[in-house]
Amino acid sequence: MLSATDLDISILTRIPVEVHEPGGITVPARKLLQIVRELPNTKLSLETEGDRISILSDHGHYVLTGIPADQFPNLPTEVEGISIEADSDLMRRMIEKTIFAASGDETRPELNGILWRVEDHEGAGRMTMVTTDGHRLARMTAGLSEPVGEQAEAILPPKALHQLVRLVTGGASLKKAIVGQNYVIFDLETTVLFSRVIEGPYPDFEQVIPQENEKKLVVAYDILVPGLRRVAILADSDTHQVRLTLGENTMRLSSASRDIGAEAEEELQVSYQSDALDIAYDASYLMDILRNMDSEEIVFELDTPISAGVIRPVQQQEGQDYLCLIMPLRIME
Repeated sequence: MLSATDLDISILTRIPVEVHEPGGITVPARKLLQIVRELPNTKLSLETEGDRISILSDHGHYVLTGIPADQFPNLPTEVEGISIEADSDLMRRMIEKTIFAASGDETRPELNGILWRVEDHEGAGRMTMVTTDGHRLARMTAGLSEPVGEQAEAILPPKALHQLVRLVTGGASLKKAIVGQNYVIFDLETTVLFSRVIEGPYPDFEQVIPQENEKKLVVAYDILVPGLRRVAILADSDTHQVRLTLGENTMRLSSASRDIGAEAEEELQVSYQSDALDIAYDASYLMDILRNMDSEEIVFELDTPISAGVIRPVQQQEGQDYLCLIMPLRIME
């Protein structure tokens, strides 16, 4: 068994080996990885003597100095909480579609993580993942095959979820997850990932998602994204502002940079039948959102130039609901 920890996240993994004499040692993880990574796919022999470990292969002999195994931190072995069975690909998809909007502000640690909520809904289970940095918000909900019995939630550090995505992408299958008060466990059969949760509370995200944005803009992904990329090239270097001017079935994208005396403008064909509207966004934030819209068409739900806009994919997978919120910028004339 191999184990590693930084005290916030811990990973245990079991691999089949032939043991001649039981034992253990703590060794520098990075150096061990660098050695093993460079070796061809062949059998290795590991031998310990005191605080030293020898790695023998057909090609060479490597020796590392470590410390006694009993000086390695005690890792959690089990967690009391709600057990959840969730599809590995669904977990990966939900993480990837929300993690980009997590905050990097160290003064608000709860916003650095992903809120993961599990609950019963309409006779079945449901899970929700949410991130926000105050400028944008990403939320995805998906149904579970079985009820969970009671609601539970945890704020998970992105570092742990990046590891989970890496493990799942590498072929590991998520057997179950347990949401506890201080830890969350992801059981991937031969590998177990433990993560300490971030202390909350998390902001009431449901209160900030507009429910009555009646102005609907529908635009093809393949039209909007390339146009936005081109116009954003000449956006102001500080604000990254791109302006959306909406009229009947038309949208004009425009930007300007006073620093270099440059301007850009494109007109796109869209579906829009509401009142004329001028609104501006940070192009980099908007592009981050659009990259996660797996849909041929995107719908913007808008209200005023100073209120939050909601962006959704028109085509969503059955049982899933994905949306992003973005705050507008003050329009620079």
